[in-house]
Amino acid sequence: MEINKKIKKLLSNEDKKNPLTDQQLALKLNVSREKVTVTRQKLNIKSSKERLKPFLVEEIRSIIKKQSNISIRELTKVIQQKGYNASRYLIDQEIKKIKSPFYKKEKEIENKEIKNKKNGSNIEDPFQTVIGYNGTLKPQIQQAKAAVLYPPYGLHTLITGESGVGKSYLARKMFEFAAQNRKISENKFVVFNCADYADNPQLLYSHLFGHVKGAFTGASNDKDGLLSKANNSILFLDEVHRLSPEGQEMLFNVIDNGKYRRLGETETEHKVNLMIIAATTEDIESSLLATFRRRIPLIIELPSLKKRELQEKLDFIKLFIARESKQIKRKIILKYEAVRALLAYTPVNNIGQLESNLKVICAKAYLFFVTEVKSQVEISLDILPSEIRRSFLNESVDREEIRNLLRDDIKVEPALDRNLITSQEKNIYNVTEDIYKYIEEKNQELSGIGIPQEKINTELTFRIEEKISRLFDMTKEDFYKNKNMLKGVIGEKIYNLINEVMVMLQEELPELVLNSQLQYALAIHLDAVWQRIKSGKLIKYPDLENIKKKHPQNYAVAEKVINFINKRSDITIPRDEIGYITMYLNTVTGPDERENDQSEIAIIIVSHGMVASSMLKVANYLLGGSKVKAVNMSFNEAPNKVLKKLIALVKKIEHSKGILLLVDMGSLTGFAEIIEEKTGIKTRAVARVDTVMLMEAIRWSKLKDISLNELVARINQSNSTNLYNKKKHKVLLIYCMTGEGVALKVKDYLLHRLFNLEREYEIITTGIYNKDLEEFIADIEAAKELVGLIGNLRPQSFNSNIFFSVDEIFSEEGLERFKERVGVQEFKQEDIKIDKLIDKNIIFPLLKVNSKDEVITLLAEKLKEKGVVKDGFLDAVKKREEWGVTYIGSGIAIPHADSQYVNYSQAALAIMENSLDWSGYKVEVICMFAIKDLGVECFKEFYKILKENIELIKFTKDINLIKEALLNG
Repeated sequence: MEINKKIKKLLSNEDKKNPLTDQQLALKLNVSREKVTVTRQKLNIKSSKERLKPFLVEEIRSIIKKQSNISIRELTKVIQQKGYNASRYLIDQEIKKIKSPFYKKEKEIENKEIKNKKNGSNIEDPFQTVIGYNGTLKPQIQQAKAAVLYPPYGLHTLITGESGVGKSYLARKMFEFAAQNRKISENKFVVFNCADYADNPQLLYSHLFGHVKGAFTGASNDKDGLLSKANNSILFLDEVHRLSPEGQEMLFNVIDNGKYRRLGETETEHKVNLMIIAATTEDIESSLLATFRRRIPLIIELPSLKKRELQEKLDFIKLFIARESKQIKRKIILKYEAVRALLAYTPVNNIGQLESNLKVICAKAYLFFVTEVKSQVEISLDILPSEIRRSFLNESVDREEIRNLLRDDIKVEPALDRNLITSQEKNIYNVTEDIYKYIEEKNQELSGIGIPQEKINTELTFRIEEKISRLFDMTKEDFYKNKNMLKGVIGEKIYNLINEVMVMLQEELPELVLNSQLQYALAIHLDAVWQRIKSGKLIKYPDLENIKKKHPQNYAVAEKVINFINKRSDITIPRDEIGYITMYLNTVTGPDERENDQSEIAIIIVSHGMVASSMLKVANYLLGGSKVKAVNMSFNEAPNKVLKKLIALVKKIEHSKGILLLVDMGSLTGFAEIIEEKTGIKTRAVARVDTVMLMEAIRWSKLKDISLNELVARINQSNSTNLYNKKKHKVLLIYCMTGEGVALKVKDYLLHRLFNLEREYEIITTGIYNKDLEEFIADIEAAKELVGLIGNLRPQSFNSNIFFSVDEIFSEEGLERFKERVGVQEFKQEDIKIDKLIDKNIIFPLLKVNSKDEVITLLAEKLKEKGVVKDGFLDAVKKREEWGVTYIGSGIAIPHADSQYVNYSQAALAIMENSLDWSGYKVEVICMFAIKDLGVECFKEFYKILKENIELIKFTKDINLIKEALLNG
């Protein structure tokens, strides 16, 4: 029986008061929870909570009809006694809806939309462009519409959700909806970021409410504030959690009475009619005053990207790539495997980060196109960042659902806009500017990791030639035969100057007569130079003296060109430009040589078994294809037979730059000499091939000027000592000004969050109150590679890019920056092991306490002392207890809080000497979980061991024995 039939059958017989959760269904069907969730959604079956609600609401209505003043606590007790599996929090939410007139308004809107749809209304709903309009966000959009239409001026609303989920975007759509429905008379969406004045109440008050002359020093005139601007419209308060308590209190009178006073006014009150929309990423219970929360009647919670439907995630990907496609005026091809990886990837900062990532990815794809690495703007698996490439393997996604969404590559076309310049113009213009950017960035990157300048110059010269060749290839297009179009792009001044330059060049180099390609290429290049100089950007050529020695004639002509331009123009072009002009001249004065250099070195990979073809398949998959040939040898195949195959193959393939054999065993390297002797074709061999070597060989073989011997030298050098990585032992230094205690706490935190960190880096912790920090760092750097420094004071002479303050490391943003800069993101992060959860210093056997609150406070404070949790954890745990009791049976309670208050996963354990009342249940063991990176399976395993060993744990004072029981059962 298919899974959808099985699910339908199980749900048809479920207890309506206790609907089966996806996890329970998964256990019954022996499949993953994700599989059940996806199948249920495809069948349009609601979640267990949504299936429960109709019955629960009916039960609540029945009870409050008889007992209208019943408390939430008593109501919850009655409901649960009737057999409903419903928390106090859920019951509280539903009874608020039942009693709220806003709930009726939401239903009215839903009915009106259904009616309009039946009547074929053509009114365009601003929300229809929101991804998830009829999907994941349908309830939130219905709430938003109801809030806007609520009389008289709309219902003040708080939008919550993680960073990057689209809170500001939803607020903007609410404004557009209000304007469309004439709920606002002033078409102004007034935005105020509360973070800007969070620490200055006076400026905050002035900015929001305005001030009168003389209200404070510098107030020379009366000034209206944002409230006045937002009158008869909407005021959006972004990052409202950054408002101080005083700032929140300032808004009370506005929300309650629609009145306010400007700063400095004592009697006059101003009337204002407006709707306030606020947004926050924080937990509102801990970040906003209770009195402020009560004044905001509607809370709309936006889900994270991970909780959105996969189709919606694909829509976001298409949308963001379409924007970039419009920007570069070119079609972008999104390869099938790349889409799969992107769908599996869950960015930390949700939709915002996904958009940012795709901008970078599209830029990289465009660069590969411009530099002719690829023939089209193509997002393939190999150009995705490593964390995205790995996501399809690591994330728990439903591959079948991805297959149902995708069958092939996705082609994204740019939106047509005739007012924009053509894609051809922009591509050519950007090629020239990209030469400079590439040189600056690559030079800085390579010199920063210790590559000799000579090698850097050689590499950059290759790249400049490739880019200039690309520019000349573009000038073959018919577009550039239209001189008026060229003049429109670069301006008449530069156009006329280049015409004069061409006259001079033709006198020096007669072969350039009528060479329009050079004219167009130089025109575009000179315009980019002009703009760069005006903006104050330096122009450098990586190896000017070497160019002068290799191409003396063209160098001398280029020098005359620069001198000529400097005399005829109002800016001075630096001498480094002589190098670039020389390269342009080289390109057109030696076309035959340039064409011949386009061929690549032929590569053949030879290995025993089926390894050669397998390695080539992987390399082609990651690099997007190659001309490499693979020869598989069986283990009992005679070498002479293989040699004959190779000779026949060598004669067939293009070999103008020679043949490279990559072989698995050293004995096969002798084939190269025999092949060259038999065929007369230059052949070289490198042994101990692996996939990485093959990929490097393929990439390097595409370099225009590389010879066969140079390619072999590069591969051998890469095998012995990696050019791009220092081999010194890598070190992280963590220090504290007053002693080693804080440094050890930071180390403990990092090892819990980044489980493989200690395998890759030596971690040194120290106090520096009695040390010269600069000297201490210098001693480390003399023998080792210092890749990161964490402390509470930055050394003046130290590289700030790899310094991290202690406070920064304990923030999620800071940890992400640390991972990126130090390279930790390359590590495979596995689920935390149970031994990481247990610390004997936070196990308390036979504890004597008098109340639930007392033991919660004790355990939370111990976790705080150890650095496991942040400020606010204790309050969050207590708040969680108010929503629903955390007793889980067998005399065990597991109080906990949201992961935003946790630095790393840890469990604190208290074993009561006498059982403790836990909201009506008897509890002997309290396990307080601080959950950050904890895997579900790890939690289940820990709880299973705890439950199985509960009798031993309850009656022993030996902490080591308790820890041993929890670790090994």
